[in-house]
Amino acid sequence: MDELLAGLRELPNIHPIVVHFPIALLPVALGLDMLGWLFGSHDLHAAGRWTLWVGTLSAGAAVASGLEGTDDIHPYVTDAAEQLMMVHQNLQFGTLGAAVFLSLWRLVARPFPVRGGLVYLLITTAMVANLIVASDFGAQMVFIHGVAVHVDGDSFQGSEVKGHAGHHHLFGGSGEEEHHEHEHGH
Repeated sequence: MDELLAGLRELPNIHPIVVHFPIALLPVALGLDMLGWLFGSHDLHAAGRWTLWVGTLSAGAAVASGLEGTDDIHPYVTDAAEQLMMVHQNLQFGTLGAAVFLSLWRLVARPFPVRGGLVYLLITTAMVANLIVASDFGAQMVFIHGVAVHVDGDSFQGSEVKGHAGHHHLFGGSGEEEHHEHEHGH
């Protein structure tokens, strides 16, 4: 460990930090509203409404910081990463638009829409599904294409230098070798 918060100082902008808030809050808002709908709980609906509102604000911050970050890293990305970036960006515009629409709906229909509650939940589910797909495109830019990532022998991307290629694929990934036997010289 070289120095405290060195990773934060290396960030090109705050986007990699901010994105985690809507990724966490918007699905939680959906879960709270679904439970509130199932159990008829005004308290769960109120919690879902506030979580949606904070998630929407954080989604706005994530989109704004992502647009700013695009300018910072755009000259350095590959064509494949740039294509992913455009798809990621366009899908997240959809997430933000849906979140703003749902937030406004919740502003006028408190604690939960009496008429159209099922439609509200379906739109919210579609928003969360879009968020998940769009976030995966963002993850692909970072973890497959190395966008805004410093690569060296101690990073996952640089691990091939140390004979660890293919070891860091949590859900299968693209590691070529099935079984690896090697010694670690520490």
